[in-house]
Amino acid sequence: MNVIFLREGDARARPVSLSVGRIAAGAMALFGLMPLVLGALAFWLFAHPTPHATASGAAPNALVQVRKLAAASRTDLAGLAAAVGRLRAHASRLDAMSARLGSLAGLPASALSLPAAFSTAQVTPSNGQEWTMSGLKALSRQLRSEFARRSAQLAVLASILAAHRVAARMTPRGWPVRGGWISSPFGPRPDPFTGRPGFHPGIDIAVPVGTPVRAMAAGIVIFAGSDGGFGRLVKISDGHGEVTMYAHLSARFVHVGEVIHKRQLLGRVGDTGYSTGPHLHFEVMLHGVPINPAHFLRLADRR
Repeated sequence: MNVIFLREGDARARPVSLSVGRIAAGAMALFGLMPLVLGALAFWLFAHPTPHATASGAAPNALVQVRKLAAASRTDLAGLAAAVGRLRAHASRLDAMSARLGSLAGLPASALSLPAAFSTAQVTPSNGQEWTMSGLKALSRQLRSEFARRSAQLAVLASILAAHRVAARMTPRGWPVRGGWISSPFGPRPDPFTGRPGFHPGIDIAVPVGTPVRAMAAGIVIFAGSDGGFGRLVKISDGHGEVTMYAHLSARFVHVGEVIHKRQLLGRVGDTGYSTGPHLHFEVMLHGVPINPAHFLRLADRR
Protein backbone atom coordinates (compact mmCIF):
# COMPACT_ATOMS: atom_id res chain seq x y z
CA MET A 1 0.00 0.00 0.00
CA ASN A 2 1.29 3.47 -0.98
CA VAL A 3 0.31 6.58 1.06
CA ILE A 4 1.07 10.02 -0.42
CA PHE A 5 1.70 12.96 2.03
CA LEU A 6 1.33 16.52 0.72
CA ARG A 7 2.90 19.38 2.66
CA GLU A 8 1.52 22.93 2.45
CA GLY A 9 3.81 25.14 0.47
CA ASP A 10 5.61 22.14 -0.91
CA ALA A 11 4.42 20.88 -4.32
CA ARG A 12 6.38 17.74 -4.00
CA ALA A 13 4.56 14.61 -3.04
CA ARG A 14 6.18 12.18 -0.60
CA PRO A 15 4.93 8.68 -1.09
CA VAL A 16 5.12 6.25 1.84
CA SER A 17 4.81 2.62 1.22
CA LEU A 18 3.02 0.61 3.91
CA SER A 19 2.56 -3.06 3.70
CA VAL A 20 -0.66 -4.67 4.81
CA GLY A 21 1.24 -6.91 7.20
CA ARG A 22 2.75 -3.98 9.10
CA ILE A 23 -0.60 -2.26 9.46
CA ALA A 24 -2.18 -5.40 10.82
CA ALA A 25 0.68 -5.95 13.26
CA GLY A 26 0.46 -2.37 14.54
CA ALA A 27 -3.32 -2.63 15.06
CA MET A 28 -2.94 -5.87 16.95
CA ALA A 29 -0.31 -4.34 19.24
CA LEU A 30 -2.52 -1.30 19.92
CA PHE A 31 -5.50 -3.47 20.78
CA GLY A 32 -3.33 -5.62 23.05
CA LEU A 33 -2.17 -2.60 25.12
CA MET A 34 -5.64 -1.06 25.41
CA PRO A 35 -6.69 -3.00 28.59
CA LEU A 36 -3.51 -2.00 30.37
CA VAL A 37 -3.97 1.64 29.46
CA LEU A 38 -7.60 1.68 30.59
CA GLY A 39 -6.75 -0.09 33.86
CA ALA A 40 -4.01 2.39 34.66
CA LEU A 41 -6.35 5.29 33.93
CA ALA A 42 -9.07 3.89 36.21
CA PHE A 43 -6.60 3.32 39.05
CA TRP A 44 -5.34 6.89 38.78
CA LEU A 45 -8.88 8.31 38.86
CA PHE A 46 -9.90 6.33 41.95
CA ALA A 47 -6.61 6.86 43.80
CA HIS A 48 -6.45 10.58 43.05
CA PRO A 49 -9.92 12.14 43.31
CA THR A 50 -10.30 15.63 42.03
CA PRO A 51 -10.02 18.53 44.53
CA HIS A 52 -13.66 19.37 43.98
CA ALA A 53 -14.78 15.85 44.83
CA THR A 54 -12.58 15.79 47.94
CA ALA A 55 -13.88 19.09 49.22
CA SER A 56 -17.51 18.22 48.56
CA GLY A 57 -17.14 14.89 50.38
CA ALA A 58 -15.21 16.23 53.40
CA ALA A 59 -17.55 19.16 54.05
CA PRO A 60 -20.59 17.04 54.99
CA ASN A 61 -18.44 14.84 57.26
CA ALA A 62 -17.01 17.86 59.07
CA LEU A 63 -20.48 19.36 59.46
CA VAL A 64 -21.78 16.12 60.95
CA GLN A 65 -18.91 16.06 63.45
CA VAL A 66 -19.51 19.67 64.45
CA ARG A 67 -23.20 19.01 64.97
CA LYS A 68 -22.43 15.95 67.08
CA LEU A 69 -20.01 17.94 69.25
CA ALA A 70 -22.56 20.74 69.66
CA ALA A 71 -25.29 18.29 70.65
CA ALA A 72 -22.96 16.57 73.14
CA SER A 73 -21.99 19.93 74.63
CA ARG A 74 -25.62 20.93 75.03
CA THR A 75 -26.38 17.59 76.66
CA ASP A 76 -23.44 17.92 79.07
CA LEU A 77 -24.39 21.50 79.90
CA ALA A 78 -28.01 20.58 80.57
CA GLY A 79 -26.95 17.64 82.73
CA LEU A 80 -24.53 19.78 84.71
CA ALA A 81 -27.16 22.48 85.19
CA ALA A 82 -29.62 19.89 86.48
CA ALA A 83 -26.97 18.48 88.83
CA VAL A 84 -26.24 21.95 90.20
CA GLY A 85 -29.97 22.49 90.70
CA ARG A 86 -30.21 19.28 92.69
CA LEU A 87 -27.19 20.28 94.75
CA ARG A 88 -28.78 23.64 95.51
CA ALA A 89 -32.05 22.02 96.55
CA HIS A 90 -30.10 19.67 98.81
CA ALA A 91 -28.25 22.66 100.24
CA SER A 92 -31.57 24.33 101.06
CA ARG A 93 -32.78 21.24 102.89
CA LEU A 94 -29.46 21.02 104.68
CA ASP A 95 -29.78 24.66 105.69
CA ALA A 96 -33.25 24.07 107.13
CA MET A 97 -32.08 21.01 109.04
CA SER A 98 -29.06 22.89 110.38
CA ALA A 99 -31.30 25.71 111.59
CA ARG A 100 -33.55 23.18 113.33
CA LEU A 101 -30.64 21.43 115.02
CA GLY A 102 -29.17 24.79 115.96
CA SER A 103 -32.38 25.84 117.67
CA LEU A 104 -32.45 22.57 119.60
CA ALA A 105 -28.84 23.09 120.63
CA GLY A 106 -29.45 26.71 121.61
CA LEU A 107 -27.24 28.20 118.87
CA PRO A 108 -28.17 31.36 116.90
CA ALA A 109 -29.72 30.73 113.49
CA SER A 110 -27.39 33.26 111.83
CA ALA A 111 -24.41 31.05 112.56
CA LEU A 112 -25.88 28.25 110.46
CA SER A 113 -27.54 30.03 107.54
CA LEU A 114 -26.32 29.54 103.96
CA PRO A 115 -24.15 32.34 102.50
CA ALA A 116 -25.82 34.75 100.09
CA ALA A 117 -23.68 33.32 97.28
CA PHE A 118 -25.77 30.15 97.44
CA SER A 119 -29.17 31.78 96.98
CA THR A 120 -31.61 30.42 94.40
CA ALA A 121 -30.80 33.32 92.08
CA GLN A 122 -27.28 31.98 91.72
CA VAL A 123 -28.58 28.76 90.21
CA THR A 124 -31.29 30.23 87.97
CA PRO A 125 -30.00 32.24 84.95
CA SER A 126 -31.43 35.77 84.77
CA ASN A 127 -32.05 38.28 81.95
CA GLY A 128 -32.23 35.54 79.36
CA GLN A 129 -28.60 34.58 79.94
CA GLU A 130 -27.48 30.97 79.95
CA TRP A 131 -24.98 29.24 82.13
CA THR A 132 -21.58 28.41 80.70
CA MET A 133 -19.88 25.10 81.39
CA SER A 134 -17.09 26.78 83.37
CA GLY A 135 -19.60 28.77 85.44
CA LEU A 136 -21.59 25.67 86.35
CA LYS A 137 -18.45 23.75 87.25
CA ALA A 138 -17.31 26.60 89.50
CA LEU A 139 -20.68 26.72 91.24
CA SER A 140 -20.62 22.95 91.65
CA ARG A 141 -17.25 23.20 93.36
CA GLN A 142 -18.58 25.93 95.66
CA LEU A 143 -21.59 23.83 96.59
CA ARG A 144 -19.43 20.79 97.36
CA SER A 145 -17.24 22.97 99.56
CA GLU A 146 -20.32 24.32 101.32
CA PHE A 147 -21.61 20.77 101.88
CA ALA A 148 -18.32 19.80 103.50
CA ARG A 149 -18.50 22.83 105.80
CA ARG A 150 -22.12 22.15 106.68
CA SER A 151 -21.42 18.47 107.36
CA ALA A 152 -18.78 19.51 109.88
CA GLN A 153 -21.32 21.84 111.52
CA LEU A 154 -23.88 19.07 111.75
CA ALA A 155 -21.31 16.76 113.32
CA VAL A 156 -20.64 19.37 116.02
CA LEU A 157 -24.37 19.92 116.53
CA ALA A 158 -24.93 16.19 116.83
CA SER A 159 -22.23 16.03 119.52
CA ILE A 160 -23.80 18.94 121.41
CA LEU A 161 -27.26 17.44 121.25
CA ALA A 162 -25.95 14.03 122.27
CA ALA A 163 -24.24 15.62 125.27
CA HIS A 164 -27.44 17.46 126.15
CA ARG A 165 -29.47 14.27 125.94
CA VAL A 166 -27.00 12.37 128.08
CA ALA A 167 -26.93 15.18 130.64
CA ALA A 168 -30.72 15.35 130.68
CA ARG A 169 -31.01 11.63 131.25
CA MET A 170 -28.39 11.54 133.98
CA THR A 171 -29.62 14.60 135.84
CA PRO A 172 -32.37 13.85 138.39
CA ARG A 173 -35.56 15.39 137.15
CA GLY A 174 -39.21 14.54 137.67
CA TRP A 175 -41.07 12.77 140.48
CA PRO A 176 -40.07 9.29 141.65
CA VAL A 177 -43.62 8.16 142.54
CA ARG A 178 -47.08 9.00 141.32
CA GLY A 179 -49.10 11.04 143.80
CA GLY A 180 -48.14 11.64 147.37
CA TRP A 181 -46.72 14.68 149.14
CA ILE A 182 -43.54 15.72 150.90
CA SER A 183 -44.01 14.68 154.51
CA SER A 184 -40.50 15.63 155.63
CA PRO A 185 -38.23 18.13 153.79
CA PHE A 186 -34.47 18.26 153.42
CA GLY A 187 -32.45 19.88 156.20
CA PRO A 188 -32.41 20.16 160.00
CA ARG A 189 -35.25 18.45 161.90
CA PRO A 190 -35.85 16.64 165.19
CA ASP A 191 -35.19 12.94 165.08
CA PRO A 192 -38.63 11.27 164.75
CA PHE A 193 -37.70 8.57 167.31
CA THR A 194 -35.58 10.43 169.90
CA GLY A 195 -36.74 14.01 169.43
CA ARG A 196 -33.16 15.21 169.43
CA PRO A 197 -31.95 17.75 166.84
CA GLY A 198 -30.86 16.07 163.67
CA PHE A 199 -30.39 16.51 159.99
CA HIS A 200 -32.53 14.94 157.28
CA PRO A 201 -30.28 14.31 154.18
CA GLY A 202 -33.20 13.80 151.77
CA ILE A 203 -36.93 14.21 151.45
CA ASP A 204 -39.76 11.85 152.41
CA ILE A 205 -42.69 11.41 150.07
CA ALA A 206 -45.73 9.85 151.72
CA VAL A 207 -47.54 7.36 149.46
CA PRO A 208 -49.27 4.01 149.97
CA VAL A 209 -47.29 0.79 150.24
CA GLY A 210 -46.73 -0.83 146.85
CA THR A 211 -46.62 2.42 144.88
CA PRO A 212 -44.15 1.98 141.95
CA VAL A 213 -40.82 3.79 142.38
CA ARG A 214 -39.10 4.95 139.19
CA ALA A 215 -35.58 6.21 138.57
CA MET A 216 -35.20 9.99 138.48
CA ALA A 217 -31.96 9.68 136.51
CA ALA A 218 -30.07 7.17 134.41
CA GLY A 219 -26.96 5.48 135.74
CA ILE A 220 -25.57 2.26 137.19
CA VAL A 221 -26.78 0.51 140.33
CA ILE A 222 -24.00 0.62 142.91
CA PHE A 223 -26.04 -0.74 145.82
CA ALA A 224 -29.23 -2.82 146.04
CA GLY A 225 -30.11 -4.36 149.41
CA SER A 226 -30.82 -3.52 153.04
CA ASP A 227 -28.93 -0.93 155.08
CA GLY A 228 -30.05 -0.48 158.68
CA GLY A 229 -32.40 2.41 159.23
CA PHE A 230 -33.08 2.92 155.50
CA GLY A 231 -34.41 -0.65 155.08
CA ARG A 232 -34.40 -1.89 151.50
CA LEU A 233 -32.81 0.67 149.21
CA VAL A 234 -31.29 1.26 145.79
CA LYS A 235 -28.39 3.60 144.96
CA ILE A 236 -27.69 4.72 141.40
CA SER A 237 -24.52 6.54 140.27
CA ASP A 238 -24.16 8.64 137.13
CA GLY A 239 -20.41 7.97 137.03
CA HIS A 240 -19.53 11.62 137.66
CA GLY A 241 -19.94 11.81 141.40
CA GLU A 242 -23.74 12.13 141.63
CA VAL A 243 -25.70 9.40 143.41
CA THR A 244 -29.47 9.07 143.85
CA MET A 245 -30.93 6.89 146.60
CA TYR A 246 -34.39 5.36 147.03
CA ALA A 247 -35.03 3.91 150.50
CA HIS A 248 -37.67 2.20 152.69
CA LEU A 249 -38.74 -0.02 149.77
CA SER A 250 -41.00 -3.02 150.19
CA ALA A 251 -39.54 -4.61 147.05
CA ARG A 252 -36.71 -3.92 144.61
CA PHE A 253 -36.39 -5.10 141.01
CA VAL A 254 -32.79 -4.19 140.12
CA HIS A 255 -29.37 -5.52 141.05
CA VAL A 256 -25.84 -4.16 141.45
CA GLY A 257 -24.12 -3.39 138.16
CA GLU A 258 -27.33 -3.00 136.18
CA VAL A 259 -27.57 -0.07 133.78
CA ILE A 260 -30.66 1.97 134.62
CA HIS A 261 -32.67 4.13 132.26
CA LYS A 262 -34.53 7.21 133.33
CA ARG A 263 -38.08 6.39 134.54
CA GLN A 264 -37.20 2.68 134.85
CA LEU A 265 -39.08 0.78 137.56
CA LEU A 266 -36.78 0.23 140.55
CA GLY A 267 -39.11 -1.17 143.20
CA ARG A 268 -42.14 -0.38 145.34
CA VAL A 269 -42.76 1.88 148.30
CA GLY A 270 -42.66 0.22 151.68
CA ASP A 271 -42.24 0.80 155.39
CA THR A 272 -38.95 -0.99 156.01
CA GLY A 273 -36.14 0.19 158.32
CA TYR A 274 -36.67 3.03 160.76
CA SER A 275 -39.93 4.40 159.46
CA THR A 276 -42.98 6.07 160.98
CA GLY A 277 -45.24 5.05 158.07
CA PRO A 278 -45.25 4.15 154.38
CA HIS A 279 -43.13 6.59 152.40
CA LEU A 280 -40.22 6.88 150.00
CA HIS A 281 -36.97 8.43 151.22
CA PHE A 282 -35.34 10.09 148.19
CA GLU A 283 -31.81 11.41 148.48
CA VAL A 284 -29.24 13.02 146.13
CA MET A 285 -25.53 13.11 146.94
CA LEU A 286 -22.78 14.92 145.06
CA HIS A 287 -19.31 13.53 145.79
CA GLY A 288 -20.67 12.10 149.03
CA VAL A 289 -22.34 15.34 150.20
CA PRO A 290 -26.17 15.38 150.43
CA ILE A 291 -27.86 18.15 148.41
CA ASN A 292 -31.48 19.24 148.49
CA PRO A 293 -33.49 16.92 146.18
CA ALA A 294 -36.30 19.47 145.99
CA HIS A 295 -34.35 21.29 143.28
CA PHE A 296 -34.81 18.27 141.00
CA LEU A 297 -38.47 17.56 141.65
CA ARG A 298 -41.07 18.43 139.04
CA LEU A 299 -44.54 18.57 140.52
CA ALA A 300 -46.04 18.20 137.07
CA ASP A 301 -44.65 14.64 136.97
CA ARG A 302 -46.32 13.73 140.25
CA ARG A 303 -49.64 13.00 138.58
